[in-house]
Amino acid sequence: MKRQSYARTLRAVVAAGACASLLLVSACGGADSGTGDGGADSKLVYFMAPNTTPTRYIQQDGPAFEKAIKALDPSVEVKFVNAGGDSNQQLAQANAAIAAGAKALVVVAADPNTSAGLLQAAEQAKVPVIGYENPPVNGTMYAQVVFDPEKVGAQQATYFAAQVTGGALGAKPVKVARQYGNKGDVYTTQMLAGQNKILDPLISSGDIEVVCEDYIKDWAPDNATKATEQCLTRTQNGVAAFLGFYDGITAGVIAALKGKNLDIPVYGGQNPELTGLQYMLTGDQQDNVLKAFSVEAEAAAKIAIAAIAGQQPPADLVKDTIDNGAMQVPTAKLDATLIHLEEGKDPGDAVQQAVDLGMFTWAQICTGAAAETETCKTRNK
Repeated sequence: MKRQSYARTLRAVVAAGACASLLLVSACGGADSGTGDGGADSKLVYFMAPNTTPTRYIQQDGPAFEKAIKALDPSVEVKFVNAGGDSNQQLAQANAAIAAGAKALVVVAADPNTSAGLLQAAEQAKVPVIGYENPPVNGTMYAQVVFDPEKVGAQQATYFAAQVTGGALGAKPVKVARQYGNKGDVYTTQMLAGQNKILDPLISSGDIEVVCEDYIKDWAPDNATKATEQCLTRTQNGVAAFLGFYDGITAGVIAALKGKNLDIPVYGGQNPELTGLQYMLTGDQQDNVLKAFSVEAEAAAKIAIAAIAGQQPPADLVKDTIDNGAMQVPTAKLDATLIHLEEGKDPGDAVQQAVDLGMFTWAQICTGAAAETETCKTRNK
């Protein structure tokens, strides 16, 4: 079987110009990347990204997944597709992958709430599906791998609660606007459960008053901006802090605040985007939860190899289950690391941890407004 490198796969699915460095399959044409023999003896795995945001699936996870697969079994071919945020497109891509002879699908759902059709198609074709970070729901799956969303939510909330109780956010009750992820996503549900375990006692005691709460469709920054603007209008800017779910959401919040020239602290970064780390350097975002993308990609690769071989998911990784509405899905839960700003300390000390994990380089981080920070002037050499 003809092997393709990640770069060749990119060339096969990405048109020239604006699409030169992203897997913009839905926007640039085509539901498949490259060609495969589709024969009975082929070892073909599809990595199915949900959209161009978060960028991690295109720029970090995809390449790391292929690298890990090749290290485990060089004969396995990896193909990449991107749904462009469209569940129908992702279903079409899954059907095309099955027709091409895929032996496993690694799926970050474009919209988990409408992903049951993909799982049904794969089940009928006896093709195992491995959920990745934001997995499909309401159907049969072989296994899934996630950074433990309940723990991530608890990490965010624990730091935020300390700011409330320590007086950093002013007199109580602290008026808080909360923005969650896409409603119905397993990740949103689990993260919210983690946050609520920590924050509910403070809400009940009156230390926190939730003045706005919104689910942000598709986790999209522009939807977060709209929700923030609406919240500020309803409360007449009476918000002491915003608590988000993800760097794209916090970026949307920050954009709205800057548009109104308001200085309100923003918490709840995770799944780091460049913007989140840059906003930490400029002081616009207070925290982040780091996820070692390569660790998740390597775990998914091990699970995919087991699926191709017709084996059970590796017991050393897959130790938990999560209810996806149709079954208890065998789940590998990974641990993440919270970083946050500290009074009187260089924010670069926190962001350095993301650099050390190989997420981004200082050259990538130190662009735009971040380039003018003292941190970038000293570290980006």
